[in-house]
Amino acid sequence: VEKKPWMGSVEMILATPEMLDTIAAECIEAGIYGLDLETTGLDQRAFPDDSGKLVTVDRVVGYCLAPSTSKGYYIPVRHRENGAEANVPPRLVAAMVKKIQDAGAKAVFHNAKFDQKFLRNEPAGQTGDWDDHNSWEDTLVLAYVRNSREKRKGLKHLAKEELEREMIELDELFLKEKGKIPNKDFSTLDPTWDPVVWYAAADAINTLALY
Repeated sequence: VEKKPWMGSVEMILATPEMLDTIAAECIEAGIYGLDLETTGLDQRAFPDDSGKLVTVDRVVGYCLAPSTSKGYYIPVRHRENGAEANVPPRLVAAMVKKIQDAGAKAVFHNAKFDQKFLRNEPAGQTGDWDDHNSWEDTLVLAYVRNSREKRKGLKHLAKEELEREMIELDELFLKEKGKIPNKDFSTLDPTWDPVVWYAAADAINTLALY
């Protein structure tokens, strides 16, 4: 997987637990930040677990945060195979997002409905309070309001059209075997592999840049 030319002008960082306070401080100081999730899949249906708490079928694998359009972090939380030692405890990340939100910084999503369902039903504890629409923005909604007739409103398409930034496709991260459909479960990827960080951090950086 090759690094896209524009990526050479931004910082893309694999976060550690020791960095969480710094990330929070940068997002709070900025007042607005990009927020995106990587997940095991797209199934947002939520069912009670053994304790009665609602949790989604698929789970959050990592958090992508961008305090500026030139810096993005990837915080892995549930990678299951190679690189699992890089995982940050999910409860620490949930607390960090709450801290940022409580300080008044506004999150920018691309398709907030998708991400917020996972954040509300995070097994480690609800990650932020998204009922207050003043605490977040959604570039997918903004794209629709700008031109409701435009059918292509995906992040990668908009980044290429509006920012002239080609992004890495998810398929590029998975090994394709002849005759087999690759399993696109992000938790099976090694978070210490640079392309995983590039892919994830770019989501948050370009969401904020589109805003």
